[in-house]
Amino acid sequence: MRPPSVTAFVIASALSACSSTSHGGKTPIPANPNEVVIYDYKFVPKTLTVAVGTTVRWLNRDIAPHTATHRSFDVEPFDTGTLGHLAVFSHTFKTAGSYDYLCVLHQGMTGTVVVQ
Repeated sequence: MRPPSVTAFVIASALSACSSTSHGGKTPIPANPNEVVIYDYKFVPKTLTVAVGTTVRWLNRDIAPHTATHRSFDVEPFDTGTLGHLAVFSHTFKTAGSYDYLCVLHQGMTGTVVVQ
């Protein structure tokens, strides 16, 4: 039986690197209390509570593109548009309320900003 080739080893290593995270499997922690990190197809934290007038920042740490979209006909709609890897979007909340948002690209990715 022939030993595995170097090429097979390199391919296997590259494929395993694609599936691993750059954070050693740990979810990144937001850099500040008004930040939401998008990682592993989740918004972290899932619920963020802030004061009126606070600017919230979304940072995509996933390789996949995502959005954070709150569609509303009355109070403060926002939409990040498609955020690529390491892209950032900020929104200043001027009105108290609960703002549920989602990623329009990935069903099931949801979050909430509670403004008091």
